[in-house]
Amino acid sequence: MRAPSRKKPTVFVVDDDADVRRSLELLVHTMGYCAQAFALAHEFDAQYQPSQRGCLILDVKLRCNDGLALYHRLIREGNRLPTICISADADVSIAVAAMKTGAIEFLEKPLEPTVLRDRIEKALWLDAQWHERETAYDDRKAKLARLTSRERETLDLVIAGESNKSMADKLFISERAVEMRRSSMMRKLGVESTAELFDLAITHRVLSECIACCRNYDVPRISSCSCPTIRA
Repeated sequence: MRAPSRKKPTVFVVDDDADVRRSLELLVHTMGYCAQAFALAHEFDAQYQPSQRGCLILDVKLRCNDGLALYHRLIREGNRLPTICISADADVSIAVAAMKTGAIEFLEKPLEPTVLRDRIEKALWLDAQWHERETAYDDRKAKLARLTSRERETLDLVIAGESNKSMADKLFISERAVEMRRSSMMRKLGVESTAELFDLAITHRVLSECIACCRNYDVPRISSCSCPTIRA
């Protein structure tokens, strides 16, 4: 009996054309990946979990521009899901808006299977890279959470380039106490040098700022649509 394998990444498809959904599901299955297809954005919202690995093939011309709105919502919520935007209508403004906000590709229907296969592989590779970096970020975050408030205070001064003597003066403690804090801090963080300490702390700070920026991202407004019909 084979050991249980790790979960395969899932290729999510959101397209209101049933024939397109079926053909994309078949293509994804022949590539050896799982596929989940939805006709509407809210159906995807109801099923998608941010912890799921994979990529998204999204028709940006869903009812009332709901496709691009879904993509922008994922960005605001900090859900990094590599997205391939597709449409039967090569609207330049929508293509530009999608690419500017991070879509990895904009493809016009009818879709070329060979090209789509290549873009799916690229999207899943990116997702694996992002997941690896997120895991590293979570590891750094967990390590930093072990520090006491005094150790965090000392860490900020170390990053600012302060000497032990300068830190002792600012913290109103002895240089020996500063050395003890640094030793305890480095042991908890699992680093052996000041260079490693800098790398861990600065990388964590930069990633934190990137995540906050992503979640506060003000996506461009799209012209509204009051038509209740579904467009191809």
